[in-house]
Amino acid sequence: MLVAACGGPVEIARPPSRDRAACEALADRLPERLADLDPVPFTPEDADGGAWGDPPITLTCGVGVPRGFGPASSCIAANGVDWFAPDDETQDNDSDITLTTVTLTPRVRLHVPATYRGGTLAAALVDLAGPLTETLTAGTRCL
Repeated sequence: MLVAACGGPVEIARPPSRDRAACEALADRLPERLADLDPVPFTPEDADGGAWGDPPITLTCGVGVPRGFGPASSCIAANGVDWFAPDDETQDNDSDITLTTVTLTPRVRLHVPATYRGGTLAAALVDLAGPLTETLTAGTRCL
């Protein structure tokens, strides 16, 4: 869940305690700028995530299984990271898209406003691939 209130910091959920160490390591490796977007403040500051741009792209670490994901789901592969997005979001280029890493532990969710679909989204996935694969545990690849 993320919320921006009247220009204030974006709210990002803290990871569960079991994911805290891995999420802290990831947060330390996140890029200062994502897809050439400036960072924006988020709260709580110890949420071990990130926010960039206006409207913000947000990254939340330590999330659950995304809605619609199952054993036969296909993924979007980007630089060694498998991302899942619900079908309704992948088919509607005018809506926000929420991608979740489903083969890394802990899982990470990236919420991308519709305005950034296309080149900015692709650049964001490339920028995140290194920090994600260097700090999180890889599992079985998606279909």
